[in-house]
Amino acid sequence: MVNKQWHPVFLAALRESLQDAQPGDIEIEAEVALSSRPLDVDFVVIKKNKKAKLRHPLAQIFKSYNLLEYKSPPDYLEANDFDKGQAIAFLYKALRHPKLTTLNEFTFTYISSNRPQAMLTMLKERKLAIIKNEPVPGIYKISKADFPIQIVVLNELTNPATTYMFSAFLTAAKRSKISGTALILRKYLQEPENHNLKELIDFMFKNEIVFPEEIEEVIKMPYSAEETEKFRKLTDAHPFFLKWAGDIKAAGRQEGRQEGRQEGRQEGRQELICRFLESKFGSDSLLLQQTLQNITDSTVLSETITRLFSANSLEAAREIVKKTTRDAFDG
Repeated sequence: MVNKQWHPVFLAALRESLQDAQPGDIEIEAEVALSSRPLDVDFVVIKKNKKAKLRHPLAQIFKSYNLLEYKSPPDYLEANDFDKGQAIAFLYKALRHPKLTTLNEFTFTYISSNRPQAMLTMLKERKLAIIKNEPVPGIYKISKADFPIQIVVLNELTNPATTYMFSAFLTAAKRSKISGTALILRKYLQEPENHNLKELIDFMFKNEIVFPEEIEEVIKMPYSAEETEKFRKLTDAHPFFLKWAGDIKAAGRQEGRQEGRQEGRQEGRQELICRFLESKFGSDSLLLQQTLQNITDSTVLSETITRLFSANSLEAAREIVKKTTRDAFDG
């Protein structure tokens, strides 16, 4: 059976990949019923205006009616999935568009995290031409079929700008290589109202497919004052960041006691700041980290976090710590 929990996040990634579409350019049918019994396949239809121009490589093949079948990372495309996909395409045409006499305006896209070697081998045995890297690495165009077909292997896409939205579908090593998580987080800071990005981030955090190394990469990026404040709010509020910083664990030691919860939040903030300094400035920041361990005021720690993300040098970080502690004392 197809893992249904991946369906919403795939749709979010798909919408993000087609974000340049203008109103009326496309229509996504997320749940397509072709029979009274559900088909064991994640099957999506994108209807496209003929005049619409879409930038994402997977959309270069698109015509008026574009069918997509994808596999979540735990699953994989089998050889027979090719025939099943073609059968679905013919059935969709017959039931939904019976007046059309040809399949000239149809395309089919198979999407998988890993290369479906068994399917590609079968296609070669059938003498169907497979054109690699068309239009970009990671996309295999199948010619000599009844209508345009392509296979998109997400782990083989190379351009971070067109891959980040599928980060949840990438293996850990590949995601780290293209900095997918870092790009999603950075873009979310720039577009906090983007519901697709929020859904992708929440899914990745909830399912624990984000690693501290990826967050540290985000921390190293330069930020504007506005982005710094947004990042602080995200780290303060999101359960993943609290867990990663040690906040939940520390608070749990004194569960039910306000003093313990306050201590946990304090230790979590201290840990977050120290991890940031270590990742950005290395061992030269050890003395400054020790200074921060002595700060117990949670308000001062939160303000320090907010300001530190804008520090581009260790000296600037030292001055920020001095200023936040001095301001708190003067206040």
